[in-house]
Amino acid sequence: MSLLDGGPDEVLIYPEVESTDADGNPIRVPALVPVAVRGRVQPVTSEDVIAAGQQTTTRYRFITRDAPLGAWALVTWDGRDWDLEGEPLWSRGSKRTRHVTAILRARGRS
Repeated sequence: MSLLDGGPDEVLIYPEVESTDADGNPIRVPALVPVAVRGRVQPVTSEDVIAAGQQTTTRYRFITRDAPLGAWALVTWDGRDWDLEGEPLWSRGSKRTRHVTAILRARGRS
């Protein structure tokens, strides 16, 4: 079995869905019910932004065979909530090599 199909990390993905705001406008928001997906989570970078006053941006790369990812999806992993940084990258190769990669950016702790 490939790491793409059964990787060591499990994330909960709240897929993006269309909703309506208070003014009746269509908006995209994370769904209320998550989908569990296995894959590989790898560190990308941790950037210290001194000018912003001791703020750290933590980013990870999530690679899996297939997942309901979109720019407005919410990911929960390792006890924290993560946003997608941009759109997921879909590699549409053969059945053995196709996969999706998403960059996760940590949400601030409250």
